Amino acid sequence: MKKILATCIFLSNILYANTINAISMIVDKEPITLYEIQQTMKKLNIPRNQALIILVNEKIEQAQIKKFGIAINEIDLENSIDRMLEQNRISLEQFKKELKNKNQSFEIFKQDFKKDLEKRKLYEQILTMAKIDYSEAGAKNFFEMHKSEFSIFTEIDVNIYNSNDPAILEEIKKSHKISFKRKQAHLNISNADPRLLALLSQININDFSPVLNSKNGYELYEVKDKRGEQTPEFDEVKNEVLNAYINKQKQNFIQDYFEKLRSKANIEYIR
Repeated sequence: MKKILATCIFLSNILYANTINAISMIVDKEPITLYEIQQTMKKLNIPRNQALIILVNEKIEQAQIKKFGIAINEIDLENSIDRMLEQNRISLEQFKKELKNKNQSFEIFKQDFKKDLEKRKLYEQILTMAKIDYSEAGAKNFFEMHKSEFSIFTEIDVNIYNSNDPAILEEIKKSHKISFKRKQAHLNISNADPRLLALLSQININDFSPVLNSKNGYELYEVKDKRGEQTPEFDEVKNEVLNAYINKQKQNFIQDYFEKLRSKANIEYIR
């Protein structure tokens, strides 16, 4: 009886392994397995259809990376990780410890980091084909159509969260779960950096800023109220507008490029 039970368990494990590794679909000769779908759903906490969209996009990107012959060698990878650690003011040993505390592997982090570098190089390669308008006239027209994006509020009420660990603040931003004391502040043109006011002006009420460097570590701002909206003249924010105009053109070109690829992609559904 025990032998029969053991055999059943063994066969069941084989069946399960074969199932999760089974191919669900093929995108331009790149397979997507059921396991990849399940892992993406779990990691990002999203439904199956959203996981499929992400994975299809990734396979199309991988095909383009191969097409352009993009490769990141070990030296480039190590140097990029070193720069990332330096920017975040953390040692490699501390970073590995943080990953371990989150039950994450440094090797998996390296693989994901390498993929991000490949994607960045891919986008840079694609953008060499874009025709970008750098003219002041184009930027001014963009400003007239997007004035609200450059408005500044002269008074902003915020909650400020400080930490020496940026990952803690990123988790607060992601989950909206506050795990420690916050500092309330009323920011205005007399006590705050105009660049900070400009950044916070573009954030919706009850949303968070990016994690920012500070003298004592890192800061995260939660916007609670905004008052005194002012729209500057074009000449006052010309450089900011030009940067935004250029970045918008780049984003649109990348988006159009991949939309065309998706429309032409050979997708075969298996299960």
